[in-house]
Amino acid sequence: MALGRWSRLADLTDAGLVRPAARSEHIGTWNEARQVLLIHGGSNLEGDLWTFDATSDSWARTVTAEAPAARTLHAAGWDAANQALWVHGGHNSQTATWYRDIWRFHSGIWVQVSNDAGPSGRQAHVAVWVPGTFSLWVHGGWTGTNRLSDLWSYNEQGHGWWELAPSGAPPARSHHVAVWDGVGQALWMHGGFGDSRLLGDLWTLDASTGSWSERSYDGGPSARSGHTAVWDDGSRMLWLHGGNDGFPKQDLWRYDSGQNMWSLISAEHAGPSGRWSHVAAWGSGNQVIYIHGGILDKYFAAFFHLFLVQWNPLWRRLVFFRHYYLNNTHYKLYNQVKQPNLKLQQHISNEQQLEQQLHDIHNWNFCYEHISDFQFEQQYQYDLHSNIQHIQHTDPNLEN
Repeated sequence: MALGRWSRLADLTDAGLVRPAARSEHIGTWNEARQVLLIHGGSNLEGDLWTFDATSDSWARTVTAEAPAARTLHAAGWDAANQALWVHGGHNSQTATWYRDIWRFHSGIWVQVSNDAGPSGRQAHVAVWVPGTFSLWVHGGWTGTNRLSDLWSYNEQGHGWWELAPSGAPPARSHHVAVWDGVGQALWMHGGFGDSRLLGDLWTLDASTGSWSERSYDGGPSARSGHTAVWDDGSRMLWLHGGNDGFPKQDLWRYDSGQNMWSLISAEHAGPSGRWSHVAAWGSGNQVIYIHGGILDKYFAAFFHLFLVQWNPLWRRLVFFRHYYLNNTHYKLYNQVKQPNLKLQQHISNEQQLEQQLHDIHNWNFCYEHISDFQFEQQYQYDLHSNIQHIQHTDPNLEN
C-alpha cells in the first residue's frame, strides 16, 4: 500500500497569479506557527523573499529597505521560537563574490548580523539552527577553489563565531544536506560532492559528546548531490528527496534513526519530477513535506510538460561533466559555466557551432553532456496520511 500522497499546490498556470519566478539554488524554510513556506534568492539572482501561505494557497513577496545581496547556494536555519530566518554565505556569479555574511529576518525586517571573522566565503554549504543554544551551525561548502570540512557556530547572544572541532570529522564536501535532531540533540548530514566523487554517506554529530560517527547500513539512496532533506522530531526520521547522481532523481527515501534503516517510499499519485537544487520543508503539525523549485535537464522535458515547467532561454548553457573516475569531479566543470570570463562559456548561435564545440571538448578527453536547464516554479506537498485535505489545481488541461 502506498504511504501518503503527493499533490501539487496552487494553479501556477494562471497568468495572473502572483508567484515567485522559477528558480533553483535558493533556500527554503517552514514557519509552523504561521503555516507559511519562506523562500529566498536563488538562480534568478534577484535576492527576493517570498512566502507561501498554506491556509490561503497564495504567494506574497516581502520587500524591505535593506536586504542581503542577491545570491545562490546560500544556507539557512530557522529559529522557530523567535520565528526568525537566518541566512549565511552564498555566491553571486555576476560579481564573482563568495559571501561570508549573516543576515536575520524577523518581523518583516532584515538585519545584517555579521560580515567579518568566522567561516570563509562559501557556497553550497549547510546550516542548521540549534535551539536552546541560540546558535547557527555552518558546515562545509565550496570556496570556488576548495571544498571544506569545517564546522562553525555563530552564537546570537555572544555575537561571535566559534570554530568547532569535533572528533572523527567527515571528509570535505559541498552540495550536501543537513538537519537538526531536536530530540537526540544531534546534527545529521548526508551525501554531496566530495573531493573526487559523489558521496552517499550518512553522519551524525552528537552535541553532548562532540564527536562524529558514520552510520553503516544496507541499501539506501544512491550517492548524490543537490538533494533535499527534512527531519521529523516526532518519529526521529529523516526524509530525503531528489538530487543528482548523474541523472536527476525523483525518489523519496525515509531513514528510521531508531532502526538504522532506509525505506524507499511510494505514493498514491506521481510526485515532483526528477530535480536537484530545490528546497524542501517539513510541516510537523500536518505531517507534510513541501517541495519547491529546482533544475531538470532537457532530456526529461517530455515527462513534465503537463507540470508547466518554465524555461528561460537566456539560461541556455553548456554543462560539461567528467566521469567520476577521471582526475577531477564534474562539479568544477559545472561551476565554470557560471563564470562569464572562462573560455568554456561561449555563445552558441547554431547547432553546427554546438557540434564543433562539443567535438573540440571531446578531443580534450572530457565526457560531456549538453543540458538546457529548466527552472521549476511549481510547489508540491507530500502528506504521510491519505486522509489529509489536499489543495488541488484547477486547470482542466493538467493531469491529477
